[in-house]
Amino acid sequence: MTGPPRTPWGRATGAAAAFMMLGLVGAQAVHAQSAPPFPGDPIAGRRLFVERRCVRCHAIWGNGGTLGPDFASAGAGQSLHQLAGMFWNHTPRMIETVRSRGVGWPRFTEGELADIISYIYYVKLFDAPGDAARGERWFSEKGCVECHAVGRIGGTSAPPLDSYARYIAPIALAQGLWNHGPRMRLRQAAQQGWALRFLGREIADIQAFIRERSTQRAAPVTFLLPPNPTNGRKLFAERQCFRCHGSEGRGTESGPDLRSATEHLHVSEIAGQLWNHSSAMAAAMQARGITFPEFRGSEMADVIAFLYYLRFYETGGNAAAGQQLFAAKGCVTCHPADGAASVGPDLARSDAALTPLGLATAMWNHAPAMYDQMQLADADWPRFEGDEMRDLALYLRAVAARERGAVGQR
Repeated sequence: MTGPPRTPWGRATGAAAAFMMLGLVGAQAVHAQSAPPFPGDPIAGRRLFVERRCVRCHAIWGNGGTLGPDFASAGAGQSLHQLAGMFWNHTPRMIETVRSRGVGWPRFTEGELADIISYIYYVKLFDAPGDAARGERWFSEKGCVECHAVGRIGGTSAPPLDSYARYIAPIALAQGLWNHGPRMRLRQAAQQGWALRFLGREIADIQAFIRERSTQRAAPVTFLLPPNPTNGRKLFAERQCFRCHGSEGRGTESGPDLRSATEHLHVSEIAGQLWNHSSAMAAAMQARGITFPEFRGSEMADVIAFLYYLRFYETGGNAAAGQQLFAAKGCVTCHPADGAASVGPDLARSDAALTPLGLATAMWNHAPAMYDQMQLADADWPRFEGDEMRDLALYLRAVAARERGAVGQR
């Protein structure tokens, strides 16, 4: 393993580090790249998170309010609709809180809500810093110390790892591991007779150990640009990962479905999984005549971001289940599907039902009025678990499409 990637990183020190390590450095640079072809822009969502005062009640890795959950840990690994459902489930408490503080209810367009949700999902991509004491243990037990030195202690047959101390996040270390994996595996097989594997957040712990013991620990911290899942998708195709894992990482006979393989995992955990399977991947690539890919700059971070976002953009759904939910959750009480007089609008004729997040946006914006109506009726607030929000949205979208087709034929 050699030193970290030589790229024009942004530099920063001091209290700004906490937010910048979450990928908020160089936001304009990411925006200048291609915009995500999916719903939601996490960079725009971060701005909205501050402008709409979400940060007064909710924190990101401890930076922000404490009345609500810290979004860096809440809802990890959930899809866009599942996070929308999580928002909805906590809406009554949020309504009571903003009213007690004399704050207006924040309203969002569908695009803005997608941006907010994408941002909340995005920050979960990043790890909290690892544990240096555990990292020292892993560094010794896994045999890293036999070849590599940190703080002038360790082997000399491979380059020292002190230069990685410039980074808080472990992604540069993971990229170095990957790029030099073929040579490392051969050396390990010859010297130790076993293959190096990482479990859980062990790479993050080793990164923390390097930062604590390195001869360069006093150097200014260097931050990577925010990972770009759109560029990661491009790299996934260019490096021919799709030949085993499919164009959207959904798996083939030759490789697993990466949505389930990376579910609920953070950067260091995904990097560990990539390393653990790199030997088998290298053999499969060689059999197919594919060159083992190397990554430069922020490329591995981008690929990991793409893998992380696979579940977020999950589509599909069950319209029949959505129809049952429409009745079971009590939606039909205020929104009858037969055109009868009602408290709420006929959702079959609502434009909100026609787009993926339209329903969730309409529900959010009208939540205070819905809350008051349900209080008067002494009705329970409906909760959405699992993929229920997705199924309900799919059902109403189908109903709205049929209604417009019927109107067009009249």
